[in-house]
Amino acid sequence: MLSEKSRNNVNFVRIVIVLRNLLAGGFITGDEYKRAKGYYKKLTGADIAVID
Repeated sequence: MLSEKSRNNVNFVRIVIVLRNLLAGGFITGDEYKRAKGYYKKLTGADIAVID
């Protein structure tokens, strides 16, 4: 059974994958990617670091 913190981390990783796809597709800039990643990390309460 997953703990609440594990679910938060998994959700954050899923969001980062979507953001990376948007960045690779040219739909968002690097600055927008960094800003969104920080926002969603706070929103989800994730406690992991995603290396870019």
